[in-house]
Amino acid sequence: MKKLTYENFIKARDFIFVNGDDVTCAWFHYNFVDGDSDAFIKVLEKHQYENGGFGGLLYEFEYQGPCLKCTEHAFRYMFYLKERPSADNPAIQKMVKYLLERYRPDFGCWGELLEPEVNDGMHVRWWTYPDCEIMPKANADERIRQYKPNGEAALAAIIALYPELVSKELYDEIIRYPVEHILRYYDERSPLFGKSARHDHGHNDIEVPYNLKCYQEFVKCLPDKTLADRLAEILRQNPTACMQLDYSTWENGYEELPCDVVETPDSIVYPVVKQVVDDSLDYLINRQSADGAWHLTWQFGEDERFRRLERLYETNYTMLVLARLGRFDRIEEVKFVG
Repeated sequence: MKKLTYENFIKARDFIFVNGDDVTCAWFHYNFVDGDSDAFIKVLEKHQYENGGFGGLLYEFEYQGPCLKCTEHAFRYMFYLKERPSADNPAIQKMVKYLLERYRPDFGCWGELLEPEVNDGMHVRWWTYPDCEIMPKANADERIRQYKPNGEAALAAIIALYPELVSKELYDEIIRYPVEHILRYYDERSPLFGKSARHDHGHNDIEVPYNLKCYQEFVKCLPDKTLADRLAEILRQNPTACMQLDYSTWENGYEELPCDVVETPDSIVYPVVKQVVDDSLDYLINRQSADGAWHLTWQFGEDERFRRLERLYETNYTMLVLARLGRFDRIEEVKFVG
């Protein structure tokens, strides 16, 4: 099993401290210096607005205000904390309130995760606020069929994690759609397997890496463990359908490695994809650059103003890689370092 050398770990650390923002550097401190969940949450809270939403946590656009997409990213940090904040935490209460205020029962989800102001600054083309309104779905079956796990299931995971902050009726409403979507469209035994209406870039739901990333979080947060086990069993049927196993394509454009999809050995699907995930971790370690970072193999766009965003993105990604390697025990001699 290949491990990142201590020397290369220090190179990555130095790159992060020179180029990283406060959250990226705080995430390093949490993972490799003190493991203090409360200290990290205090830094994260600096990016939470009075309405409960988070901003400035996505490096693919300049907009710093609150949005659902950045709030999802705030939760992703919380998801990997050993001690997650309780429902009594004011930041959690504000975040859940923000989500509930923006939930769209007529969609069966939150709908648009961005704000219109994203378009006013530099932004990558795939994070553009749409100029057409999303139409409500006619009935529950159609809302289930068109459910988009990408981002939405991660927001539903927050509700699953803090059910005491939600009325039972609304909790059941929010949880129903991701649960039914998995049962109907991800299960090989279902007559609707693979026939959902969602198609991202020509791919069916089951073939989209970020969908599985979000569903892993959602299932892990469900308080009903019998249901969670049932859904996990379904998601373990075809996990490689969304994984790019030809690593050379990663060098020529935007691709996600198996270890980008399965980011922790505690994942519900890791046991059935252990070999391909472990192999991709070896490959990822080998892809570290001489300056200690993991750099993009593609560009956000041609405009030079994108370069600043790319550097922030690369620095954050480098930190996420280090955290992932740490979770898989793939770093030599490192527990906590100054």
